[in-house]
Amino acid sequence: MNNHQNISTLLDNLLRGYDNSVRPDFGGPPAVVEVDIMVRSMGPISEVDMTYSMDCYFRQSWVDRRLAFPGDTNDTLALSISMLARIWKPDTYFYNGKQSYLHTITTPNKFVRLYQDGRVLYSSRLTIKAGCPMNLEDFPMDIQRCPLKFGSLHLL
Repeated sequence: MNNHQNISTLLDNLLRGYDNSVRPDFGGPPAVVEVDIMVRSMGPISEVDMTYSMDCYFRQSWVDRRLAFPGDTNDTLALSISMLARIWKPDTYFYNGKQSYLHTITTPNKFVRLYQDGRVLYSSRLTIKAGCPMNLEDFPMDIQRCPLKFGSLHLL
């Protein structure tokens, strides 16, 4: 059996009986999701509708022990986008988001990597337009702070 077949068999076995609607460690402590954002570019900023835009890589990582697999501690698997639909993902929500989109040229700009211990790394390229209440009393010499607020949809 070649390596591709071995990986397909491994993934099929991992997902046998797996329920992607149930979070990791259900019934135990909350799932901890680590997030990082790499901003590719900022702008435009609109004083008229009080928004700003940013193009970024939005990365999330969590441990789902149901997806742990045997092997060396440094083993990782790059999963296909179709596999992404079959595993649990956090319900991340941008609280002050007005509009956003996932880049899809030439394919959806996202990837998933699975580590031997069950850690999942999910990365996507997004453009986010977010609201920013601005105080323009000293325009154009004012200073604005425009946070990006996000969290779990379940915590709303």
